[in-house]
Amino acid sequence: MSAPTVPATPIPLGVVGETGATRPPLDEKAIAQMQPDPDMVRKRSEPENTLGVDSGVDDPADLTQAGWGVLFASDADPAIKAALQPLLKWRQSIVNDVKLFRVFDGPAGVRPSQSASSWAANKGVSLTAPVNPLKGVPYYLMIVGSPQRISFDFQAQFDLQWAVGRLHFEKVEDYAAYAEKLVEYEKGTAAPRTRQVAIWIPKNQGDLATSFLASSVGPDFLGKAGDGTPALGQRQKFTVASFIGDGQATKANLTTIVNGGIDGGPPAVLFTGSHGAEWSIDTPEVQQRKQGALVTQEWTRGARLTGSNCFTGDDVTSKAKVQGLMAFVFACFGGGCPATDSYGYEPDGKKIPLTPEPLIAAFPKALLRSGALAVIAHIDRAFTYGFEDVMGTPQVQLFRTPLELLMKGKPVGLAADALNLQWSSAAALLGMALGGNLPGKPQPSSSTLANLFIARDDAKNYMVLGDPAARLNASQLVKLT
Repeated sequence: MSAPTVPATPIPLGVVGETGATRPPLDEKAIAQMQPDPDMVRKRSEPENTLGVDSGVDDPADLTQAGWGVLFASDADPAIKAALQPLLKWRQSIVNDVKLFRVFDGPAGVRPSQSASSWAANKGVSLTAPVNPLKGVPYYLMIVGSPQRISFDFQAQFDLQWAVGRLHFEKVEDYAAYAEKLVEYEKGTAAPRTRQVAIWIPKNQGDLATSFLASSVGPDFLGKAGDGTPALGQRQKFTVASFIGDGQATKANLTTIVNGGIDGGPPAVLFTGSHGAEWSIDTPEVQQRKQGALVTQEWTRGARLTGSNCFTGDDVTSKAKVQGLMAFVFACFGGGCPATDSYGYEPDGKKIPLTPEPLIAAFPKALLRSGALAVIAHIDRAFTYGFEDVMGTPQVQLFRTPLELLMKGKPVGLAADALNLQWSSAAALLGMALGGNLPGKPQPSSSTLANLFIARDDAKNYMVLGDPAARLNASQLVKLT
């Protein structure tokens, strides 16, 4: 049987819920509409800017040096701040320095439609320079609010240099639940988790995207790539619990993982790689509950999505045992969804609307309110070029690096910074390729540009949901017996 033919343009990992159709590779029109990044993005890849913090911080994982802050919308509900008080007081006690612990709310918060550059300028800091936490904005920055009120772009631009996370719920009590469970875990009074990483990746029949994902990531994570790379987490003394492909990446098994019932007990780290569900803008109430839901092994190409072949936030029930879990979710809209399609255009050139307003996906929110420490996830369409480079060469280290930094006990915002560096590096490569459009220069092919654009966007669109300073506690991890 011959190997599947790799298309000239990238494949998105998404399924239309109402029809079961997968999205096609990008067309020439979509490629033509894409734009390069501003200089601030490419600048991050320069050697002198590799670290997010400046030389005054010896250890960026140390909050007493890097600081911690929380950023609210200027008109945030005071009840939300009150609900988060256990976390704010705990972080203040750890930082123990009035210059390095900051709460930005009211007039100091983000005004409606305010850009990242405007807010930064008002605070006297630069979005392009390494972070000096003493300048007024600590390195760890937790944004509190919806992406409609504080945009995804705002978060992404700060995330280039700062370690940023976002917390957003519809209910005030969910903020309180997250804060209380995180503090309880960090104080060492929560139930321990096993030194285990669970890998859940469907390989849907007849589906090219999930076949590439499982075939690229699976062997590498299991230490079977044939290049000497050890299994994921082996150096950190973690064990891999593998749920990949037919009979493994089922809804029932993901439910068992979330409920802490797999062999050995609740894992400390979870990686999921799958199609994400996309639902029509005409049903916003369905989008709020199911956009970005994980498509399970039970789905077959062309089948509508139902409760039996996708995993939603509703499937994280009161039985969930996720307190102390770190999760990495790779799927279209797995972390959230912008208001307009980044890759689809109307005949008049306008972007196609996706949702009435940008949203955070229900699945990661359900994990967080149930006690998960943080979730690294994708807030737009995800493509196969998140784990393969523009030449089709596997680059699984883009997933492996943040996961293994988490297993080392690094704060999630610092662990996810490898994705920001990838964004910056891809933007630099794209800028050089677009330079070929100058008169007399060779013109890059459309497939080359498409691959570069998607490599850039795939890295840009990863974001941390939760407190960016959250980290695994070694005292809360137990070895498998």
